[in-house]
Amino acid sequence: MKPISIIALALGLILGSCAADEVAEGPPEISYGRDICVECGMIINEARYAAAYRLPDGTEEKFDDLGGLLIHGHKHGELATAEVWVHDVETEAWIRAENAWYVMTKDGRTPMGYGIIAFADRQRAEAVAEGMGAEVLAWEDVVAMPPDQMAPSQHG
Repeated sequence: MKPISIIALALGLILGSCAADEVAEGPPEISYGRDICVECGMIINEARYAAAYRLPDGTEEKFDDLGGLLIHGHKHGELATAEVWVHDVETEAWIRAENAWYVMTKDGRTPMGYGIIAFADRQRAEAVAEGMGAEVLAWEDVVAMPPDQMAPSQHG
């Protein structure tokens, strides 16, 4: 092998390993109408209810309903180390889960019926909660909720 080829190969390996070590920042990208919820297997269609997390190794999990994220995260013990993202139900903007405010709706009108909606603004969350006779929850409260309390609402 010629010295220039060896140098080129070495540089390629070094640069390739650096790229593999890069960790994505910001929320995972969801292709609405195409990506599948890892918990329920349904297509993720509505940004306002979608949620996602990224594990320290870079693995990304995407969900069509925040309740599905919580169930899956509890089942697999991943919530403590995951970077979790949710959407503001009104603006559809991504929010870090720990910065959002949550309301558990009585009607369960989210894709899988869990009825947990997120807001970037606490005052908006309080206004919606008051109109529903519900309370505003912080991320710690939502994560601490036992999975059996997150069972999808029964419609009908």
